[in-house]
Amino acid sequence: MKNLNEINIIRAIMCLAIVVTHSISNYLRNIEVDQAAYDQYILWIRFALLCSTPIFILLSETLISKNYPNGLKKGFFLKRVKYILLPYIFVGLIVSYRSSDKDLLSFMEVAFQKIVLGQWYGFFVIVIFQFYILHWLIGKYLARVNPIGPILISFAISFAHVYCYVHIDAYQNFILTDYPLWYKTHIFMWLFYFIVAFYIGQYYEQLITFLTQKLWVPILLTISSFGIIMYNYTEMDYTRISSERYDMLLYSVSVFFLLVALIRKFNFDNQTLVMISNFSFFIYLTHMIFLPYFVKLSLTFGENFFTYVGVMAFLTISACIGVAFMLYQSRLTRYFTGKIKYLEPTPVNSKTPPVTREAYNVNYDR
Repeated sequence: MKNLNEINIIRAIMCLAIVVTHSISNYLRNIEVDQAAYDQYILWIRFALLCSTPIFILLSETLISKNYPNGLKKGFFLKRVKYILLPYIFVGLIVSYRSSDKDLLSFMEVAFQKIVLGQWYGFFVIVIFQFYILHWLIGKYLARVNPIGPILISFAISFAHVYCYVHIDAYQNFILTDYPLWYKTHIFMWLFYFIVAFYIGQYYEQLITFLTQKLWVPILLTISSFGIIMYNYTEMDYTRISSERYDMLLYSVSVFFLLVALIRKFNFDNQTLVMISNFSFFIYLTHMIFLPYFVKLSLTFGENFFTYVGVMAFLTISACIGVAFMLYQSRLTRYFTGKIKYLEPTPVNSKTPPVTREAYNVNYDR
């Protein structure tokens, strides 16, 4: 598959958004915030950025569906285990040790909860692997049917699951006690994203052509769906600030449509974002390790919301990329980072073509 500039840009934007989201959370824990000012803009920003993890997960299946329209290639799962699951395990072990009492028994217990059950912010890897399995099992059948039916059914399932989890105590207790993994990894919560992403990949160019020609459609969808979120928050007392909201389903897909249409229509390109896209997976896994250590340094620039969050996000992204660069120098420590094409050496010989700006775009055909 050719490198898609809009996919690289969106991955980077979502990566930055999740770091900014957690920087805002850190700000609210460490700075005494004026409640009136908080309600005016910080809350709106937080809700606007909550789509980052769903879109990051949605991108995964979109690319798989576009790359492998006729079925997965041999070695597909082995490569994902090597480049995605192993970094999840190794970084998860570090996170588990930091959260444990630093003795072996406590460490093993915490590691089981986080790595096996998915009870940490790296849970998205478990969701992505569920997508891989679903694509392998039912992808060829989905490709044969009209998309409208599966999309509507999956939306009903995901919406009902999250709604019942939030509003029906018996169902919430059932999920918390009988579902073996962390509740955020439940496939019903993400089924709508999987189905939508599958058909986006199947009809990618046709969809993007429509969205770029009818730009008002994703704009209207984004504004309307975000308005529903804020209405539910202010009028319906649905105050949960999390990407696993039932009104986040349409908003996340709408934002993805809007971003991909804008980037394609205006041919937006930024090599810094493309570079960040290469490191995005490692940044997702490790940013919460580094972020808390930059509180004092960020405070030296003042307690202004935008200054604090901007400095915090910049330092965290820089630390993640710097550590990834150092770890990638050894084949042994590369298991912590996964494949990062940006850091792959380019062979130099007479037959090697000159390196172009596109050379560092993420090759999703891996």
